[in-house]
Amino acid sequence: MNLNGRMTNPGELRTLVTLQTPTITKDAGGAQVDSWSNFATNPAVYAKIVYAHGQESVRDDALKTTNRMTLTIRYRSDLNSTHAILIGSDRWKFIGTPDDIQNRHEYFEIQAELVTGSL
Repeated sequence: MNLNGRMTNPGELRTLVTLQTPTITKDAGGAQVDSWSNFATNPAVYAKIVYAHGQESVRDDALKTTNRMTLTIRYRSDLNSTHAILIGSDRWKFIGTPDDIQNRHEYFEIQAELVTGSL
């Protein structure tokens, strides 16, 4: 079931996405740099995606667009709020903690956002 009380249909999990975890690497000068890597175990999963309407804002002559979505994937015990989802070349960062729907360990519902433009 999802949060609306409707059963989740496994056939709706149609979009292949890649789960990513944050890592810290060092650049040529030895400084720490934030980067991302695919999950070590089964990073590619199928998801149901529902896009929300995006927002645009202009600040100091720079355009920034924020898009949001809700993803439903099968439950994984190795997923938390620090992770991200890669769809094509776009990295969607989690907003909050993935929701274990009804604490049944069957599906996660995840809120994610993608910010593009000048930050």
